[in-house]
Amino acid sequence: MSRGAEIARALEDDILRGARKPGDRLDERQLAEEFDVSRTPIREAIQRLVASGLVTVRGRSGAIVAELSVAELLDGFTVVANLEALAAAQAARRALPEHHRLLVEAHERCVDAARRSDVQAFFNANNDFHDTIAQISQNRVLQDLLRAATLKTSPYRHYVTYRPGRMSSSIPEHQAILDAIVAGDSLAASQRMQGHVSLLGEDLTDFLHFLQLAKPA
Repeated sequence: MSRGAEIARALEDDILRGARKPGDRLDERQLAEEFDVSRTPIREAIQRLVASGLVTVRGRSGAIVAELSVAELLDGFTVVANLEALAAAQAARRALPEHHRLLVEAHERCVDAARRSDVQAFFNANNDFHDTIAQISQNRVLQDLLRAATLKTSPYRHYVTYRPGRMSSSIPEHQAILDAIVAGDSLAASQRMQGHVSLLGEDLTDFLHFLQLAKPA
């Protein structure tokens, strides 16, 4: 893997964790200093992210983390929900006991973060929980598709996570998904994951509310 590809992957991880948010500028000079490289691999990394749709170039403003319209966001969340549901179903059919232990550990990290009301820790642990399910689905094609879709929607997931009561409500939903996977019930795992990830009814209106509040004045 080239240095530019490694930097692109690192920037993707930053976007997943919410460290780089939609609209944030990617300054070549600052990134070169941060990664201790010349600007050449930085330009390669940015070109890769532009090709994937994660970054856009706006004239003199340069490269920025892409911002999605509401319609694009809702479509993105729909795609993620369906891919996550498939991952959960396949995890229920394919997971081994050691995989179950990994999933329990990921769930316990979510519980601990929620207990401490640590939103960022919960956001990271929640990503780990969902990533673990994708991994134990043992479907590489699905994992690649899910990562690509999640990269575009993950920064906006912060607004869902910061919604009052969201962390506490996620814990029993995670537990239900975990129980279905451990029981080998692929239909229940799929349905519970779909309900957990989808933005419907009050979840949707609350999401749009917090999204509007997060926009700069």
